[in-house]
Amino acid sequence: MTAFVDALSLTALVAATLEYAIVMRHREERRDAVRWQEEMRESLLSMRSFGAAPVRHWADAGTRRRVGP
Repeated sequence: MTAFVDALSLTALVAATLEYAIVMRHREERRDAVRWQEEMRESLLSMRSFGAAPVRHWADAGTRRRVGP
């Protein structure tokens, strides 16, 4: 009977270790996703403040497009 209890204890320990490893990996993936989002936001904000491409507007005639405000 003690062998059965030892086997169950070992199985529970292995299961808890695997669950912990999965949780830690998931947390690291979430941290990476948050870092990536912050980098993308900073990149987009820096591009906008650096000078965006000219905006195209319709000319008064409405037949051609021109660059500028």
